[in-house]
Amino acid sequence: MNKKTIKNLAKAVVFSGVNVKEGEEVYVLSSVHAVELTREVVKYCYERGAKRVIVRYRDDELTKLDFEHQSTETLTNKPKFVYDERNYFADVDGCVINIICEDPDSLKHTDSGKITASRRADMEGLTPYYDKAMSHKIKWSIIAYPHPAWAKLMFPDLDEKDAYKKLGKYIAKTTRVDNDDPVAAWKEHSESLLRRCKALNEAGITRLHYKNKLGTDVYVGLPENYVFAGGAEDCGGVSFNANMPTEEVFSAPDCNNVDGVIKASMPLCYNGKIIKGIELKLEHGVITAYDAKTNADVLKGIIETDEGSKRLGEVALVPYDSPISKLDTLFYETLFDENASCHFAIGRAYPTCVKGGDAMTKEELAKVGINDSNVHVDFMVGTKDLSITAETKSGKTLVVFENGNFTKDFE
Repeated sequence: MNKKTIKNLAKAVVFSGVNVKEGEEVYVLSSVHAVELTREVVKYCYERGAKRVIVRYRDDELTKLDFEHQSTETLTNKPKFVYDERNYFADVDGCVINIICEDPDSLKHTDSGKITASRRADMEGLTPYYDKAMSHKIKWSIIAYPHPAWAKLMFPDLDEKDAYKKLGKYIAKTTRVDNDDPVAAWKEHSESLLRRCKALNEAGITRLHYKNKLGTDVYVGLPENYVFAGGAEDCGGVSFNANMPTEEVFSAPDCNNVDGVIKASMPLCYNGKIIKGIELKLEHGVITAYDAKTNADVLKGIIETDEGSKRLGEVALVPYDSPISKLDTLFYETLFDENASCHFAIGRAYPTCVKGGDAMTKEELAKVGINDSNVHVDFMVGTKDLSITAETKSGKTLVVFENGNFTKDFE
């Protein structure tokens, strides 16, 4: 990436992503491979009046060494201070920026059991943070920066230098920073997604039916007073964009009212493992059977995390002809791949996907069908021939998706 693009990427995540305000504290999670972008992010945070910015770096090689040499007991009994830092930023209503820059296949030779156990422990240790983030009570945003191994995985026919350059161009294009005013570009895009949400929220949908030739055939009930969201989110009257890029509008299913078969249309990269060929069977909201062609043990670890991980927590609509889908490239990174395809999430739902949900207790949310779990894992189901029809409170049947895209009534 050239200097202008790096500056635009930093500006986008600081101004339009977390929308830093004067006096706020900012926590930046980054990679040793993304130092240039990280420095620009910190500069813009202080330019916006941030009170304090703390940066923590990750490194693929160090992570592999930890998994290789630490026991499962050690990996799941981390010192409290490991989690205290990020939980602190939730406590003070700070902003959290996560810069993704990793090799998606970095842990392919690592014990899946260790990865799963460590991930579960981390989710529990970071409960205060995730409770606020999932309820939009703090501002957070995820953005990406090219990594050499990631680029080579995506573009194996190119040499490393050309692959890295191409990935940088794809990140710039999909995050809308390949122009002179990325902030204005994000404002315009967010407004278009909010218009689509308005149409879905006014439709009074009770149930969605997904079907395609791949084998997905599932009925997904929506809670009473469901909310479809997308584009800029609201945190105490301040807008922020959680995912950069984003092309989705999303809500939460009634976690007790999902029946049928779901087949993933794209691989899922999860904690350094690539899972292909995911297939789920659901009855009354519960995943009663599941399988995968590769790394089925990793899928098992996700689904068997807790009771909530046996149910769905998100339903997201993305047109097959989205800008990311048109690149016709598998990113091996959910941040991008979920925006090329309709997707579901296993596990935790966003409380804000039902009216008044951010003020409800966990017990109240459960009563209206909003799922809770220590995991939230997106997987892609959209295809060129996907159809989605909706049943409404008034008894009408609406066609929401046809041939993989929104119909004109929901554009």
